[in-house]
Amino acid sequence: MRCYFLRNARIEALELLPPGPDEKLIEQAKALFRDRARQGFDSFEVWTGRRFIYRSSGDSADAS
Repeated sequence: MRCYFLRNARIEALELLPPGPDEKLIEQAKALFRDRARQGFDSFEVWTGRRFIYRSSGDSADAS
């Protein structure tokens, strides 16, 4: 499971996530995005293998 952090629609960083249900992966990715806010990322995506799970904008990433 991978969480890609994006800046201007380009992948700028990657965080590997432990296996789990989609909802848990999304919550983990949101927390990581908040932790990395100072690095200037504007969105993130969560993928498991070739399967796309979630894409956020900076606005929705802060929502619980």
